[in-house]
Amino acid sequence: MKFVTLAANGLAELRDDDLRGNQLNLELEVSVWLRRSGADLSAAPRALLALRRALLEVSALDADTEPMPIVIADTQQAVPNLCIYLRGLIGRAAASLGVDRPAIVEAALAHLGAAVAEARRTS
Repeated sequence: MKFVTLAANGLAELRDDDLRGNQLNLELEVSVWLRRSGADLSAAPRALLALRRALLEVSALDADTEPMPIVIADTQQAVPNLCIYLRGLIGRAAASLGVDRPAIVEAALAHLGAAVAEARRTS
């Protein structure tokens, strides 16, 4: 959950300039999020896809029409690609409710946290 929180908040704050060119800024950000959270790179795609689900569930977007990102086997390439997709999704989700990026991220993280807590209680 810590990686998802760092990634979601970080993606909400990224500027367009951070994603231009060779994406070095994004790769550095992902590295920082992984290190601070203690998460392993191999677990990142699953965590990011959980964030995607949460964003769709708290927004007014139609989950059936939202593209499903393709996750390739090369995790080092898959994670930045997912981050770029999620940054766009955060913007679309925020716009669907007329809120700013940090607000939709906060709602999605709360929703995801509740789902994780419920899964722990029932298992």
